[in-house]
Amino acid sequence: MKEILRLSPSSINSQPWNCYFVADEKTKQALASVSFFNEQKINEASHLVVFSVIDDILLFEKQITENLPEGSVIYYKNMVKPLPEAAIKSWLQHQVYLSLGFFLSACASLEIDSTPMEGIKTEEYDKILKLEGYKTLFAVAIGYRNPEDSNQPSVKPKLRLALEKVVKSI
Repeated sequence: MKEILRLSPSSINSQPWNCYFVADEKTKQALASVSFFNEQKINEASHLVVFSVIDDILLFEKQITENLPEGSVIYYKNMVKPLPEAAIKSWLQHQVYLSLGFFLSACASLEIDSTPMEGIKTEEYDKILKLEGYKTLFAVAIGYRNPEDSNQPSVKPKLRLALEKVVKSI
């Protein structure tokens, strides 16, 4: 799963994320306590994966200058850097969400259950994990399927819009 995140795509291969695999029960419980209605899911999971985004633009620019080819850095300087700070940070966050998609798909293919969560107190996560230069965006509780979990599709079918409402053919 860690390698899936390392290999996840991002614009210009920027990878503006750090992901924390939390298995330590004490840390997991501390994070669960600041996770609103997700506390039980986190405490029952074998791991909690916390996705954070780089929040220091100068640190990001240093990272890409040291690690990416010149063409990628030029793209950033010409297309992203001129944007307002909020737009740059939004662009960075979108890259982390790309990695989430790959992560969730990999979990499913490996028959690992996953629960992605934005319903967490991200600033509290930052404090617990002692993040510097990064900030928490979301977390994913992962583990093996509990057949007694009432959220299993065999027990409680997923509620989704009809296919023709969300997928269009042209």
